Amino acid sequence: MQKISCLAIFIVFLTSISTAYSQDANVKWINEHAYALAADTASTSNDLQFLSTELKNNVVFGLGEASHGTKEFYNQKRRIIEYLVVNLEYRQIGFECIQSYIEPINEYITNGRGNLKLLMKDMVLYNTEEIYNLFQLLKQYNEGQPTTKKVRVFGFDREEYAGDPFNRDKYMADNVIAEYAAHKGKTIVWAHNIHLAKDTTMAQFKGLGYHLKENFGQNLYVLGFDTYKGSVTVITPGGLTSHSFEAEQGSFSAMFAKATYANYYLSFNTRPIPFANAKNNIMNIYANWTLVRSLPVKLGIDFDAILFIKNTTASKIILSNN
Repeated sequence: MQKISCLAIFIVFLTSISTAYSQDANVKWINEHAYALAADTASTSNDLQFLSTELKNNVVFGLGEASHGTKEFYNQKRRIIEYLVVNLEYRQIGFECIQSYIEPINEYITNGRGNLKLLMKDMVLYNTEEIYNLFQLLKQYNEGQPTTKKVRVFGFDREEYAGDPFNRDKYMADNVIAEYAAHKGKTIVWAHNIHLAKDTTMAQFKGLGYHLKENFGQNLYVLGFDTYKGSVTVITPGGLTSHSFEAEQGSFSAMFAKATYANYYLSFNTRPIPFANAKNNIMNIYANWTLVRSLPVKLGIDFDAILFIKNTTASKIILSNN
């Protein structure tokens, strides 16, 4: 019995060493391949120049988020959108939002009509100062462009889809495909990670990303967002509020947090990826606060890249619509 116990302890010891070595190798690979990102308030886009190569020949760019209420996600997305619009000629941005809410905002950014804060008041978790700044940036860009070069925004969600959750993602994908067919411009699709993940083996339904991949194939590129710890704005019975969170130990999120950089972009186009076939979790926070805050994924399959921000804070809701 003593020999068996010693053998069991030795096996556990070897397993722990192997796991630690694997983790160290993964973090080493991340440090070697990650693109460090400037703080979300930085105005320079020098740190995003790699996107010109990364997105060469891309047609539809999926821009994910691990929550609908994170300040740093929104600000990094604003920086990426600005770079794509100015340097790579993306001309359409679709939002996971009701079309009737976005249509007057499109009129604002293309023709300057309306009061933006009033137009955003019904956008709930998207009614934030960060997204307000994005729309203002797009309006300013359009002011110097001819009609054919202006950026337009659209919503690919509809109120009636809420009653049909199993088909909602298919309907949303159909709307994105229809907008692309009608306008033929490079398109950015802004949605939650859970919708944009391209594979279905880890999910119970075929998401927006799956259907877009079926249509656009290799011309679809999806960037997921992840974080390790912080606070987030969510919907509760008492209204919008901030909740704190921390990723589970042993998750992809916890592994990403061990990298040298606090904010970085990690592409999975460089092979081999040491954790390519591993199934693990990234952070996942729904619009409503829930006890489940993880999304099982296969990196390099569900997402072409991850933008990771180690510490994040709650988005800033616009309280006054005057």
